[in-house]
Amino acid sequence: MEEPLVNRVQESGLIQLDLSRELQPRQVDVVDVSQWLDHGFVLREKDFRDSVKSWDASSHADHLVALHCTTDAILPDWAWMLVAHALNAAGARAMVGSKADATQRAWHDAVLDLDLETYRGQRVIVKGCATAGGPNTLVAFTQRLGPVVKSLMFGEACSAVPIVKNRPA
Repeated sequence: MEEPLVNRVQESGLIQLDLSRELQPRQVDVVDVSQWLDHGFVLREKDFRDSVKSWDASSHADHLVALHCTTDAILPDWAWMLVAHALNAAGARAMVGSKADATQRAWHDAVLDLDLETYRGQRVIVKGCATAGGPNTLVAFTQRLGPVVKSLMFGEACSAVPIVKNRPA
């Protein structure tokens, strides 16, 4: 008589995480500030202020916005601050940089938003195929969860690489 199949991974209490499903990064948008410069190069304060003030930034609500300038214009620091303020008022977060930089930041912020209590004292394995966000996200995840989990591993249940093993206090 055959014995029933037993899912030993499920019975082990391991929490298997696919970071692309677990993390919810903000949508990333890009705004080019050269659109408010005279010929894309010259910042005229009154015109710049008026343009940013009349700009409808509501389409960026709840998004992370990468601010950049596609021309070689030299911008005063207050110009970035003014655009960031308009985005903040619309419910967006802003940073200066490329879309790739902002995407990395969005993944990092998603790690910071994780509820640590869900994982406290647990055995967690990050699925090896779950490389969403890349190495920086995995580093942030390790730094965030490492101190609170019983163990943290990477890979698959059949061949996991141990990363963190905390002993009971």
